[in-house]
Amino acid sequence: MAKIPYLVRRKNVFYFRLVVPVEFRESVNAREIIRSLKTENRHDATHQALKLAAHYKAALHDLKTGKVQQVSHLLQPEPKSVPSVAPPAVIPVQVKSSAPLLSAVIADFLNRYDQNNKVTLAKLNTTMPIFLELMDDRPVNGILQAHINAFFDEVQRLPPHAGNSKKYEGMTLREIIAANTGESISAGTFKSTYRALISIFLNWAAIHYQDQGFPTLSVQGAVYRGERSRGINKQRAATKKELQKLFGHAKMKLFSADPESAHFYWLPLIGLHTGARINEVCQLNPQTDIVQDEKTGIWFFAFTDEGEAAEGVEKSIKTESSRRVVPVHSRLIELGFLNYVERIKAGGHKQIFPQWKPRYGKASIDAKIWFTNYIGSIGLKDETPGARLSGFHAFRHGFITYAITNKISGVFQITGHEVESVDGFGKISKITAGYWSKGKTDNILELKQIIECFDFGIDFYKPV
Repeated sequence: MAKIPYLVRRKNVFYFRLVVPVEFRESVNAREIIRSLKTENRHDATHQALKLAAHYKAALHDLKTGKVQQVSHLLQPEPKSVPSVAPPAVIPVQVKSSAPLLSAVIADFLNRYDQNNKVTLAKLNTTMPIFLELMDDRPVNGILQAHINAFFDEVQRLPPHAGNSKKYEGMTLREIIAANTGESISAGTFKSTYRALISIFLNWAAIHYQDQGFPTLSVQGAVYRGERSRGINKQRAATKKELQKLFGHAKMKLFSADPESAHFYWLPLIGLHTGARINEVCQLNPQTDIVQDEKTGIWFFAFTDEGEAAEGVEKSIKTESSRRVVPVHSRLIELGFLNYVERIKAGGHKQIFPQWKPRYGKASIDAKIWFTNYIGSIGLKDETPGARLSGFHAFRHGFITYAITNKISGVFQITGHEVESVDGFGKISKITAGYWSKGKTDNILELKQIIECFDFGIDFYKPV
């Protein structure tokens, strides 16, 4: 995860940290300002840190321009709480800047963005701090198109996953860029993440802050000049031989025999037999999301962002079509999956794999890391550009590849992809689809027939 400016974590609590510019250190009598945000939630801490940064930097700006002469309030004792919306009480003076700082506009944007659009909001919470750091926190009426173009020139030189690398720990983004001698972000990331999200922000800010000096800016000048082609990280389907090695390894046998390691056993099996995304699986609430249809007796997974979630989990789905029902494959039932579910339910857990604790609202982060390490440890990892076998998403590719190869109709209802046609009706428009209402399990028998068509011919260890 990318480094968030002004945000540090000590143990599990987030703190605001602002390095005082050299020119102000004598007046402030400090090299940095640190305040506890009194939260373990990264999302909330990001908002608070950006707001604090806006007000502190505005105060320093007023000091520089001579609007205020006294700065001792910057070092007042830490407040008992940091308000999430109102300006922090540590600065009693009203800032009368001719234009707000970029950090304040970004904080307002994130606070007012559609909170129900959790996928995009999560990406914005990661991308906007990067934008702010590389743009520098300046009054918005001083932002030029040249600054935007320079940002895109710089950001594309970042290494992928820089925030997760110990190599760059404690470094600023510009220091990371200067130190990077390897590969940089891909064209796909540049276009679908940075260009797309910054465009959303610039358009919003131009509408809401134009009367305060925010100019009309464009991302049209953002051109990718790197060497990494789009799709370089795309994963492929595992071969039957690779799947047999994955599920037949001695480690998997140990997982199947130990109830304390059952999550290592069941996670890949569910991925193989559903084609579901890893976060869709890990956020399942066994109390409500793995249930039996009363009419047919069919057990199914309810992949959804609705309903109760485990503490620390913010349920999310990628698209509207991702909200779906997937019957539990008979192979999973034969192996004892329902017994596992009952054991987890009896323990009062609301997370299908409670051993993997949620982080940043997601239930899948540690599970994803574990699975990537697992396939690496058994010699299955393949880093071939454009055809990688390096993570859980390979199951999704394999599921769809199997369906297409074996001409299994209706597979995209199982995987949650949007389709333009409905069996028996051909292509339908979005307007037509809006008139079509059906219950969650109205087609459960049809879906059960589809899911049972998947037989990978793999031998699995059966839990004791």
